[in-house]
Amino acid sequence: NSDCSEEKLYKKMFPTEKELKKFYEYRKEWFTRGSELVSGEKPLSINCELVSTCNLACTMCYTISEKFQNSVVGAQRMMPWKFVKQIINEAAENDIPSISFSWRGESTLYRDQDENGKIITFPDVLKYAREKNILEITCLTHGQLIDDAMAKGIVEAEPTWINFSIDGLKDEYNKIRTPPNKTKGNYDAFEEVSNSIKLISKYKK
Repeated sequence: NSDCSEEKLYKKMFPTEKELKKFYEYRKEWFTRGSELVSGEKPLSINCELVSTCNLACTMCYTISEKFQNSVVGAQRMMPWKFVKQIINEAAENDIPSISFSWRGESTLYRDQDENGKIITFPDVLKYAREKNILEITCLTHGQLIDDAMAKGIVEAEPTWINFSIDGLKDEYNKIRTPPNKTKGNYDAFEEVSNSIKLISKYKK
């Protein structure tokens, strides 16, 4: 049904017939490979973890465990831009349809320098992937670090979608997702993530 909300969403994410056709073929492959238990010639999607740490300490997250904290230290917490760029380049060269720029850590913390000393941040990563014509560019975030400038940068970079982790409404969310260094004060984590979503929405419009 071309009038269904799901179809409308896909057409907004993939505005050209060529992109939409490629998207449907790519998504069909997920079901085909799963049902037929075949790996295919190349991955359908890549997880590129920009940051392996987070400024929160959510009770359900294994990254707060001592074992994890002791295994990922120092420079390992931030992937160098030259490697991020290489991964995006290779994905583009091999026509990999999808890249997600998150896994365990908080990608909006990302900050590195290029070969000329220019600061590279999360929106820059999204923008580079878009310039390389990656079909589906996605990321998971807790969203509390997205200020006005970052929101504008994210929207201008044109990721396919950004997924915000929200566990419940105000009190429940704040109980789980208030940063450890913000527990004593007037910091309202739910208000912060709500404002971030509003900023994204504002620049989209």
